[in-house]
Amino acid sequence: MTPFQAVEGFTHRWWHGIAEDAPNRKEYIQFLIDGEEVGRAAVTNYSLPAHYVGIGSEVTTKEIEFFEIRQDLRRRHYGAEFARHLISHYTGYPLIAFSEGADEFWAEIGWHYYPRKDGDPHYCKLFVSQKIGE
Repeated sequence: MTPFQAVEGFTHRWWHGIAEDAPNRKEYIQFLIDGEEVGRAAVTNYSLPAHYVGIGSEVTTKEIEFFEIRQDLRRRHYGAEFARHLISHYTGYPLIAFSEGADEFWAEIGWHYYPRKDGDPHYCKLFVSQKIGE
């Protein structure tokens, strides 16, 4: 269970339908503009293995497990603004996102794509907020 209220425009099953294995390990962040909830994110610590091109050893990161802008406010640059806020909030750590159908979004906001070394297409694509590795 997350600390978020059920609000129309957010994917209910992401925020209320998934049983948490270790809820205390996740940090939940709300993105508010003028007191109105615009976005949500769930972030956790993640040791990124060296399975990606250009990454020679494990990297300590913060993984964005879920990231969502309210449905009626999408395509208005709030996602990019929220991502910048998260980067600033987690200064000192690269942020990562394993994209599930949002490759274009992560690329458009300037995140770096790292393909898997084994080329396996069944994994979600990795996008990182800054260049890491070699």
